[in-house]
Amino acid sequence: MASFYLILDALLLGYTCYSWYWQANINLKGHYRSSSIIWAIIFIWIGFAWQLIEKSDPGLSVFLAILLVMSIIDGFTGFAPKKAVVSGYFRRTVPYSEIALVTLIRVPNPKKKAVICILTTQKNRQYYLQFSTGVAQMVETIKSYAHRSIRIEIQDIL
Repeated sequence: MASFYLILDALLLGYTCYSWYWQANINLKGHYRSSSIIWAIIFIWIGFAWQLIEKSDPGLSVFLAILLVMSIIDGFTGFAPKKAVVSGYFRRTVPYSEIALVTLIRVPNPKKKAVICILTTQKNRQYYLQFSTGVAQMVETIKSYAHRSIRIEIQDIL
């Protein structure tokens, strides 16, 4: 069981470093997605409640620490120079070359600017990001990073 945790720790640590690298390269930061931490806590709780994880397993504390750090880092989203950084365990970045449509939705908020951004890939997968900036800054950032064939739609909630 110890070798299982060593292999799993190495894989998760590699993914965490990859996520940390992209999180550090974000130029236009989105809202933090706290759901990644919540899902990690639920996963850990289910593991202990259903006795899938034994407290006495060697390497368990390192595994849980890496899992929590990975979940904290995965909450950061935004636009980096080469890729869009999304929140998720299975897909952390989306190259701009794969994006076919960007939908920007103005959110009416009297206190601050808010924009919902939906990235739709050529394979029709969608990624949801939320920003506290104006639509004009979002369009400018997307055009500076992405290729010219990306369609940008601007909508209002109401």
